[in-house]
Amino acid sequence: MVKNDNLNKLSIRLCELRLEERRVCSDIRHLVSRNSTIDFAKARQLSDLRNGVKKKIASIESQISPNIIA
Repeated sequence: MVKNDNLNKLSIRLCELRLEERRVCSDIRHLVSRNSTIDFAKARQLSDLRNGVKKKIASIESQISPNIIA
C-alpha cells in the first residue's frame, strides 16, 4: 500500500512538472515570436528553469519506471 501511495504521489508530481514545462516552453515561444528585443536575463532565467524542470522530470520518471537490466 505504501509503495502504491508513493507511486501515486510521483505520478501527480510528474503531471505538475509536465504542466510547468509546457508553461515555460510557451513563455519562451511567445518571447521569440514577438520579434522584439529580448531581455538576456529573462531569456537565461527561462532557459535555466526549462533545464531544471527537464532534470526533475527525468529524475521522477526514473523513480517510476527504473531501468531493468535483464
